[in-house]
Amino acid sequence: MALKTAHLKIDRLLLPQKYDDLGVRFEHHAVATLKEGKPPADMVLIRPAGQLLGAEDAVGPEPRWNLLLCGMRIKARDGTDAQGQGQLLITGQRLIGMIDTGTAGGSRLSADSSGSIFCFAFLRDDVYPPQVKKHRLTPSDFSFRSKEQQPVAFQMMVIAAMAYIANDKVGYWFDKNMLHALSDEGREGLLRH
Repeated sequence: MALKTAHLKIDRLLLPQKYDDLGVRFEHHAVATLKEGKPPADMVLIRPAGQLLGAEDAVGPEPRWNLLLCGMRIKARDGTDAQGQGQLLITGQRLIGMIDTGTAGGSRLSADSSGSIFCFAFLRDDVYPPQVKKHRLTPSDFSFRSKEQQPVAFQMMVIAAMAYIANDKVGYWFDKNMLHALSDEGREGLLRH
């Protein structure tokens, strides 16, 4: 499975929705925030659905995942350039991103007002281990570069991953969590049923 991208429109009234080409689905959730006493946030969450992929792109089961809230940028030699805030899913098989506030190819993304989002997915095995740029007071940046044999060369950067969502609650995400999720041990844990 080479890098796949899609510029999509999400209608909150029609959720849940799925997008077979990327093997993802979108669900509506009320998510408890970090601020005590604040009402839950109304969010569209991305979920892996590898079983939706065609035979040539099949990835196997994705029983567990980490869902991060972060800044991202993806650039590819085919002209793809999208950046902004969104969600990153790390499964045992893939990295799946949704940018819901930002830009893609010069157009504005806004899940709240227009429903316009940008999504991408690639196999963990299609990229080299990430390069990590350490910061003193903020989370590190993680940069993934495609391996040479990929049909389209690309780079994906994770910027300021500070929170995650699990069980419809937001929690703090740290560099050690990212390093564990990307390790062989973390990958094996995500593949367990």
